[in-house]
Amino acid sequence: TTIDHDAKRLEELGYKQEFTREISLFVQTGFAFSTMAVLPNWLLGFAATMSAGGPMSLFWGYIVVAPFVSCIALSMAEVFSAYPVNGGVYSWCYLLSSKEWGPCKSPKVYDYIKKG
Repeated sequence: TTIDHDAKRLEELGYKQEFTREISLFVQTGFAFSTMAVLPNWLLGFAATMSAGGPMSLFWGYIVVAPFVSCIALSMAEVFSAYPVNGGVYSWCYLLSSKEWGPCKSPKVYDYIKKG
């Protein structure tokens, strides 16, 4: 089954599966909308865009930027599916870096995330 395959993959990475992996469609949708923060992000960017370029910059800016943001999201999803660890970006930095730079760069990434 898929769960056995996931546990085997984690074992290959040197981790023991400790959490269950069950999530409903409702929780997935709620998580997506809560992390996107649609209204605050829209309000934050709306005033600056309208004062700098007007409605046309809002329209064309979205069309130009949306594919690039989608590429970033798909790249992060690919890394997440290849290395399913709880540490997120911190752990990915350690796993994807060389042996000499991994221990050095992971704490720096954690600092950047922590400081926002």
